[in-house]
Amino acid sequence: MKHVQPKIITSPISGRPVAPKITERIYDGKIYVEAVWIDPASGYFISKGVVKVLDAETRAEIAI
Repeated sequence: MKHVQPKIITSPISGRPVAPKITERIYDGKIYVEAVWIDPASGYFISKGVVKVLDAETRAEIAI
């Protein structure tokens, strides 16, 4: 998955501004902080990527 910055983008579908939804997923001893962009007008998926990776025990950031 690609590395992304969680910023507001313009939807290529509707032209409206889209803020990312930030989620955390724990996998293999790491916490993956992800950003997902969904078009607000249609509900269609636009993009997804990893914001950062953290160690699950210490929550220290791991270089990706």
